[in-house]
Amino acid sequence: MTYKTPFLNHYRYIQLAILITLTVLCTSSFAGDGMQFNTLSASKQLDSGHTLVGVVGTIQEEFQGKIASVFVAKKTDFGAVFKTGYFGYFAKQGKDTGIQEDHRLRASLTYSTKLGDWVLKHRSRVEYRMGELSGGFRYRPAFTAMQPIKLNNQTLIPYAELEPFYDFKDDHLTISLLTLGVKWMPTKNLVINAGYMDIYLNKANTHTTGPVLGLHFKL
Repeated sequence: MTYKTPFLNHYRYIQLAILITLTVLCTSSFAGDGMQFNTLSASKQLDSGHTLVGVVGTIQEEFQGKIASVFVAKKTDFGAVFKTGYFGYFAKQGKDTGIQEDHRLRASLTYSTKLGDWVLKHRSRVEYRMGELSGGFRYRPAFTAMQPIKLNNQTLIPYAELEPFYDFKDDHLTISLLTLGVKWMPTKNLVINAGYMDIYLNKANTHTTGPVLGLHFKL
């Protein structure tokens, strides 16, 4: 006869509690003091081989705001993943000001390679901004290093990511993002991302730091 430990008996309830907590965080209103970035996303594999992805969330950095994004991704014949879509950032500067809209069209190519147990990624993204905050083209490459590990039959993916922003209109780097975190896959259809981000504003020569929380469902 096989006996289950009390922890295993309540394991699913622990997972459910974590999911509910993160969902509340991701769908909360404007964040309080300090940087905070919460997202809730879902993806669906289509019969054509494309993947449709939708994202909503809240962010506080230089501004307080909410985001919404939808894009389509597909793996190319040469192994890279091509993504294209729309990103909207609806920012609020203060209690007495209205919402400022920042609409962006994006396209990117992401390459991945393995180096032993490590996975290295490079993403080249170009976006065109059409909003009240700023306009024009911006280049946002991202460099990511991760190492998937197994812990008690669970998949954990610690990672580090660097993402500089190059503004073509200003002709210099405006922002750099450094994120350290871990992705947890409690099931094959769920990814939980928790990390810490440092946003460096080049023009102001200041750093804004805070937590990153994300919940992604593979439908």
